[in-house]
Amino acid sequence: MNIADLNRAAITLRKGQLHRIHDGAGQRIEALSGALWVTIDHDLRDIVVAPGEGFSIDRNGDTLVSALDDARFALLDPIAPRRAA
Repeated sequence: MNIADLNRAAITLRKGQLHRIHDGAGQRIEALSGALWVTIDHDLRDIVVAPGEGFSIDRNGDTLVSALDDARFALLDPIAPRRAA
């Protein structure tokens, strides 16, 4: 996948808007522009993802992605483990 593919699949949020991901363990959030605040149900961490950074969702439950600025991000599916040949 190249950056053009990411931009086509990007989710756009205006400052203050939310995007909910249900049971997203293994998915990865890649910030393309703007800063994102990520929180997961029953998780005490405050996760801030700056442009060019990413975060892999490490548990199921509802994950909220909030735009701290106008933002665009890609939500990538988990990568399947490679099988030995």
